[in-house]
Amino acid sequence: MDISLLCRVVDNYGDIGFVYRLARSLSEICAGRDLSLRLIVSNLESFSKMAPGVDSSKSVQSFCGWTVLDWNDAGTCLTEYKKNPPQVILECFQCGRPEWLDDLLFSADFKSHVQIVNVEYLTAEEWADDFHLLKSGTRSINVKKFNFMPGFTEKTGGLVLDADFVKSVSSKDAALVRLVDFLKDGGNAEIALKIENALKNPSVFTVVVFAYSRNMDGIIEAFVRFQNMRRKGNPSFKVCLFVASGLSSEPVLESIGKLGSSLDFISLPYMRQEAWDALLCASDWNLIRGEDSFARACLSGNPFLWHAYVQDDEYQLVKVAAILRRIKEFFESESDFKKYADLMLIYNRNLDKPICGESLAAMNELSATDLPSSEGEKSRMESDLLFNLLQNSGKIKSVFTKFSSHLLSLGNLTEKLLSSLP
Repeated sequence: MDISLLCRVVDNYGDIGFVYRLARSLSEICAGRDLSLRLIVSNLESFSKMAPGVDSSKSVQSFCGWTVLDWNDAGTCLTEYKKNPPQVILECFQCGRPEWLDDLLFSADFKSHVQIVNVEYLTAEEWADDFHLLKSGTRSINVKKFNFMPGFTEKTGGLVLDADFVKSVSSKDAALVRLVDFLKDGGNAEIALKIENALKNPSVFTVVVFAYSRNMDGIIEAFVRFQNMRRKGNPSFKVCLFVASGLSSEPVLESIGKLGSSLDFISLPYMRQEAWDALLCASDWNLIRGEDSFARACLSGNPFLWHAYVQDDEYQLVKVAAILRRIKEFFESESDFKKYADLMLIYNRNLDKPICGESLAAMNELSATDLPSSEGEKSRMESDLLFNLLQNSGKIKSVFTKFSSHLLSLGNLTEKLLSSLP
């Protein structure tokens, strides 16, 4: 079987992160079978950050037994695909197809049969159930297309469950071993030791911080308050923040400098995907962004705060509300759920942007408090809500462990994708 995965990188790491994960899972499941994978990627620089061994300067290369092509090099790609026509094409995240590929597929002399699968964005919205496996038209009777929905229910395709990640979910010790090994292999032995010491110390509360650029004062203040409270019973207690690389780290470090100088933090290097996965499983809390890390956080079994990709008219709040409804059934306390829902919604609300009626309705439905009217009030509310949840971390942890178990029980997206192919 020949499968081509298309990835037009929009969110730096989320899009290519999912495609890389899916490619590894396909290779894992089809080991020993006749499988040819080709990855067509618009931004090889982003790919190389999470997949050491990818050369961002090469238009065509072999990596992990796959052929990796630069989406933007039409000549090289067209030569490759004229020589070996595609059989299955996975369009990931509504990325569409490059012009050179459309020119090939819909030319008068192209007679091969091709199956295109539109692998959609991950959403917890109810429409995903109805959209899953729905057929879609194309300009040729030889080119068929259907939609495939990752998701959180039995009626969708679920999430990618690569074997090594599932091991990390089931055992923090296993996650730590994988994390340290991958960091050392990447030449980050000093960072590996610091992270290992923090994760092994029972008096250290570890938090991954990976967000889009935003004011982080309220979040950092909550961790300071939590640390101060816990030190009353254990003077050795520390909160240690693992701050992800990139421009998004600047507001985090700025807030630490203003409000959280007593907090320990480790600035992370760019990490290969397997190491990042293990870190999310090994930490106590995860503040994550985008889609791929969001999916991993849902599966990790650890409490998380999701920073959704900002959309027009604050439509991301509809998506946040949808995942809150999925998680709600695993909360035993309505009060705890309301605090968590308030925090997630306020954390994702941009006060300087107009809000559509659907997003406002979602907030009014799930929020137990009046919404903030200023940035200062927003920070204070974030601090109070997160501090309250941190005080009940053990209780909150059980919610996300049950949520993770539910998602694992839905099965592997990759196997469902393969079984849906004609």
